[in-house]
Amino acid sequence: MASFGKFETTIIPSDAGKGFQVDTHVKFTIYGKPQTGTVTKQLKNSAVVEIDETGDNQQLMTQSNGVMIINYKELEKLK
Repeated sequence: MASFGKFETTIIPSDAGKGFQVDTHVKFTIYGKPQTGTVTKQLKNSAVVEIDETGDNQQLMTQSNGVMIINYKELEKLK
């Protein structure tokens, strides 16, 4: 029997993700170009990052709708 509905699951980030809480400003590289953004959700091994819009990343913003999933190993905290 199929079960439909909303399931509430708690996602526990890996050790690498503990330093990247929601609203942390981060730096990362996409397609060889440095980008910045803000963590909006933590996943097990990655974070959902809202990309900061600049004049140089208009195509990336269009392709990704301004959001990307980035592995914690690729993220670096900004101060």
